Amino acid sequence: MDSSVGATPVSARARAKRRVRAAVRASRATRSPSDRSTAAAEISAHLIALVEAAQARRVTCYLATAGEPDPELFLQWATEQGIEVLLPVSLPDHTLAWVLAGQGDPVPGRHGIREPVGPRLLATAAGSADLLLIPACAVDRAGTRLGWGLGYYDRCLAALDQRPPVYAVVHDADLVAALPRDAHDIPVTGVVTPAGVRRFAAKTG
Repeated sequence: MDSSVGATPVSARARAKRRVRAAVRASRATRSPSDRSTAAAEISAHLIALVEAAQARRVTCYLATAGEPDPELFLQWATEQGIEVLLPVSLPDHTLAWVLAGQGDPVPGRHGIREPVGPRLLATAAGSADLLLIPACAVDRAGTRLGWGLGYYDRCLAALDQRPPVYAVVHDADLVAALPRDAHDIPVTGVVTPAGVRRFAAKTG
């Protein structure tokens, strides 16, 4: 059997993912400081409401890069409320470690992403959280999450024996009708955008 027959769909999905990533980067680059500030406040308000509704006492979150939805106000609120927040550290083997927030000022890490300082916990520490709040490039209405292509979060989620609810945080325009999905792409429970929180219907078989 010609191996190219099986390879073509994978290549097509890869190309489609690259196109989406390029479009999202371009869209995020055009956002004004005012738009970003407004979106950050709305995102944080919805994250606070989500965490309060879940009565979560430990969550994962992230430190935003330029253009990403910024959860900084949420992180400040979580600290004030005594909620433990695990922040990610990118390791050379494309896996994640986690650090409890609040142990010092962030430092530059891999890929130009700010990272927390403090003792590192294994990737599976995410399983001890009540909610996983994670970044994404885009999400579709079936819960497919598209990352930036390095697979950090897919590896982390796949390693969890018991996975807490996972919510991806994106801009409104990054919630789209459909995305290409590979077998290793782990769907999310829901999405948080400046417009609100949306939970996706659970798959049944």
